[in-house]
Amino acid sequence: MSETASIKRLRSIEEAQLAFPCMAEVPSPWPESLAACRNWVSQNLGRYVEGYHVELANGEVVGQLYYAPSEQALIPYRVEPGVAVIYCEWIQGRHQGRGFGRQLFSTFEAQMRESGCKGILIEATEHEQYMHYRHYLARGFEPILENEDRKVLYLPLQQAQVQVTALAPRIRPHRGVPVEILILSGYLCPFETSTHLLLLDVAREFGDRVRLRQESLTPNTLERYGVAGGIFINGRRKLAGATSEAEIQQAILEEF
Repeated sequence: MSETASIKRLRSIEEAQLAFPCMAEVPSPWPESLAACRNWVSQNLGRYVEGYHVELANGEVVGQLYYAPSEQALIPYRVEPGVAVIYCEWIQGRHQGRGFGRQLFSTFEAQMRESGCKGILIEATEHEQYMHYRHYLARGFEPILENEDRKVLYLPLQQAQVQVTALAPRIRPHRGVPVEILILSGYLCPFETSTHLLLLDVAREFGDRVRLRQESLTPNTLERYGVAGGIFINGRRKLAGATSEAEIQQAILEEF
């Protein structure tokens, strides 16, 4: 008999502390990062993030879908009100192919229709292993905008078209010492946050040759910077998730 799962909407801090099962399939290599991201969801649930979890009969959470209404979504786009914006969606690898992903999205889509949502928007990628755009085309999403290596897709529910415009990035590259580092922490992902936390330690090794600033993403910082997260060294976007200490040191040294 195959194992069944139920779809649970996040409604409490306790449920938010089970967030990001994508990083809990095996012991996480970044426990501090995972804890920081779960705390962010706990603090912002019902404000900048909503979500659904796939839960097995034993209470284990094995899948996730996080989103926000367009009025509160922390994304580098202006989107008209009344649209649901997906941040991320994932089923643990050992549970993929069992229909949990279809069950998760079908529940989400049905509840968005019931609530009168105009449609569902997602910024998909060209990476096969993460939020690949073809996965959403197969669900009926339509491409409406391209932004660097990302594709913005829309699934109409109550409204056939949606107004979306990309924000203009306002962080300008420059040279100089002290090297200025901006960590812009937006909708948190443990993979990316692991580099943020390590960078804080590495930057201190450079003393007053590095000026470090860390900001949490809000609607105000979205307007100020025009981007929804990342690491900027002298205004250049550098470093991705799971970066080593040596790679971080090299990225800083390149600016001297």
